[in-house]
Amino acid sequence: MIFISELIQFLVLIPAAVLCLIPMQNQLVLPVRKLVFTTGFFLLLSILTGAILATALPVSANTVMIPVILFLFICYDHVLKSHICVNAGIFLLVMALMSFPSNLSIAIDCQFHPDENVYSHCILINVIQLALSILFLVFFSWFFSRFLKKLVDLISSPRIWGISLPVPLIFILLNILMQPREYSTMFVNRVYEMYLWYLLLAFCLLIIIYAIFYLMATELLHSAEDRERIRFFEMQESQYLAQQRYIADSSRQRHDFRQHLLSIAQMVQNRSFDELSLYLSEYLDSQPDTQTIFCQNVPVNALLNYYAFKMDQDQIRRNWRISLPDKLQITDTEFCSLLGNLLENVWHGCQTLPAAERYHNLTICPEHDSFLYLVSANSFDGDVKQKNHVYLSTHKNGSGIGLSSITTIAEKYHGMAQFSHTDKEFLINIVIVK
Repeated sequence: MIFISELIQFLVLIPAAVLCLIPMQNQLVLPVRKLVFTTGFFLLLSILTGAILATALPVSANTVMIPVILFLFICYDHVLKSHICVNAGIFLLVMALMSFPSNLSIAIDCQFHPDENVYSHCILINVIQLALSILFLVFFSWFFSRFLKKLVDLISSPRIWGISLPVPLIFILLNILMQPREYSTMFVNRVYEMYLWYLLLAFCLLIIIYAIFYLMATELLHSAEDRERIRFFEMQESQYLAQQRYIADSSRQRHDFRQHLLSIAQMVQNRSFDELSLYLSEYLDSQPDTQTIFCQNVPVNALLNYYAFKMDQDQIRRNWRISLPDKLQITDTEFCSLLGNLLENVWHGCQTLPAAERYHNLTICPEHDSFLYLVSANSFDGDVKQKNHVYLSTHKNGSGIGLSSITTIAEKYHGMAQFSHTDKEFLINIVIVK
């Protein structure tokens, strides 16, 4: 009977494991079928081992639960591609939530067995704890799949998730410390009533903290998106003003063209060929540069001209081959964001070298009528910052989200982005569904 009681108590790990995986649907490294088999095997092994140890050893189930949970977290981290701080943030949050059914079951147990203690083995109370854990799974699964999943997919920064780790850890420790060893102490004065109020207030406070965290994180993301749009519009405005100046200059030149023709005709009639040659040379030099037509997509062409002008100013040799289809599945705004982040990274990278060593090779072309490939190679000084194989920003005031934004946009359209480097060259390969 003791083994069955402990086995039921360790079964609460199943709803906790399911809740941990719900927001990580896009972070899995294994197919769902293989994940279910692997997770089920290790989870069943952990439950049986924990129940056996809790039955055989003169310790409480909570003591045995700690190494079991650590083992499960190691397994959890290995089936996810996200950073360990992200994984730990979700894992600890679920553990904090699942600690409330445990404490609530103790409050119920106090009413049935006031003379017992926390080390008692009661099948009924463990069944109640398991039922409450399943209710928590049902209640929070919708919030996790809709809101927390969005947060995990959009925010991959280990620093942000690392900052959030103490919050669930504090609630876990508080809930463990609040558990009474002897149930008789719960009926002294208003201890039982205060215990219930603590559980309610702590639960509400945890929800409020994470609601605030979600709102702040989404607001920061929206601000970053707005800054990206503003940067894109500034690029378009720069090109628009340049085009307006070109149109005004062209109108003035057409107005004056008749006078130029009359002057040329007069010099030809007088056989003043030296003066005519000098006149034509000066006239051609006075003509404004025309905007390069890289593609027929107006926003993308404006963006390419903007960075072409910046690179020419910084003496970056360009070898661009642009073949952009007329229609793309990706929106103009997102494609310009992807391409703008790529070119921004290239521009900063080339500036780390002397002018004579700066170059950028870029190819944008469709393949097999289904995919669009972007291949970029630029020179740089070889200095990179990486953490867990993720490239970080090296230039001053860099946000470090440019390459992450490229990856996010590419994966949104069922593509991929790969980044690599040699001693003197940074390589970016992107494929998206056309």
